[in-house]
Amino acid sequence: MPTRLVFVLLVVLTVPALTQQSTLAWRASQKVWSRGQPMRADSPPELDPRAANLQAIHHDAEELTKLSASLQANLQQLQKGLLAKDLAQNLKKVEKLSKKLREEVAQ
Repeated sequence: MPTRLVFVLLVVLTVPALTQQSTLAWRASQKVWSRGQPMRADSPPELDPRAANLQAIHHDAEELTKLSASLQANLQQLQKGLLAKDLAQNLKKVEKLSKKLREEVAQ
């Protein structure tokens, strides 16, 4: 009886381990690692430097526009006697972004 029990336990424990090994081998060969989605082996296509520069300029300009709008609201509140916490920080961001945009446009 104990040998049968040992044999059954051995079979019960090895079958899942063997099936996992075949699944891992299949996943490795198909490059699938999580939730059935294939893993991307290739890197994203590189943009040419000019297109990347234009994209960076566009992104920085949008951020500068948003900061400018928030600064206008903060300055109106300042006229009423209310000082926003992040006014100084936003002004520094505007300075840095404008300097960065000048450098990017000059390139």
